[in-house]
Amino acid sequence: MAYYSVPAIRRLQLGRELKAWREKAGLTLEQAGGDLDISKSTLSRLEKGQGAIHPLHARAMAELYRVPEDELVELVEIAREARRPNQNRIEGVSVNSYPALEAEAVSVRNFEVATVPGLLQTEDYAAAFFAESGTRERNRNLNVRMHRAKRLHAEDPLQLHTIIDEVALRRRIAKPSALVAQMLHIVELSELDNVQVQVVSAAVGAHPGLRGAFSVLRFPEDTISDLGYVDHAGGHLQLVKQTQVAELIRQFRKLGRMALGETESRNLVFALANEMSG
Repeated sequence: MAYYSVPAIRRLQLGRELKAWREKAGLTLEQAGGDLDISKSTLSRLEKGQGAIHPLHARAMAELYRVPEDELVELVEIAREARRPNQNRIEGVSVNSYPALEAEAVSVRNFEVATVPGLLQTEDYAAAFFAESGTRERNRNLNVRMHRAKRLHAEDPLQLHTIIDEVALRRRIAKPSALVAQMLHIVELSELDNVQVQVVSAAVGAHPGLRGAFSVLRFPEDTISDLGYVDHAGGHLQLVKQTQVAELIRQFRKLGRMALGETESRNLVFALANEMSG
């Protein structure tokens, strides 16, 4: 299977910058769309990074918005980069999905309240997690999840700081032997220099993380600012407003202070492995 796709963050970067220039030019979506001969809804999608903008169209937009020549050239180059294959990406994965964005992130801060974080899952645990899906969907999801985990061992590895509610670790998603292997896998990964694992002990009781899991992704400096990502029953939310992302970071730091330290967390997970093997 080939792993490639269109760089997600370049689409987001281009869309955000063109939106900023449109607003600076005092044009509404409807006005700009009329001049560019595209619908208001299509232009809105492009500004959200939900479609690829051809370099010629990017130039037309920049000229309409009276972008200075040097910055116009940069926008056109970003449009070209957004159409190039990227070896970190996974074929068949939506460009705006979490795996697509994570593949281009340099670091992830993640809190999980219900399951073991996807990046830390063993194949047996993940297979059990996707067991109720149809065969085709299960195989696809499992393949994506295992491919994501490779970033932790890459030459330029993803920096991961994850905080896990203890209840998530105790949930009997897989058979006992698979759960034991999963706990030992977490212990092993926690010893990597680029992986930081903390556990919120069940003894803590109520805490802010009970509202749900979330992630904050950081990207290369020359691209886009931090992005928040929240899954929910009806789909997912990408949080791009600085106030929203800042709140997620504040909650993550608060959970980090409530959670056990890395050594204590590692000891707890190892103890769970022994408990489950008995």
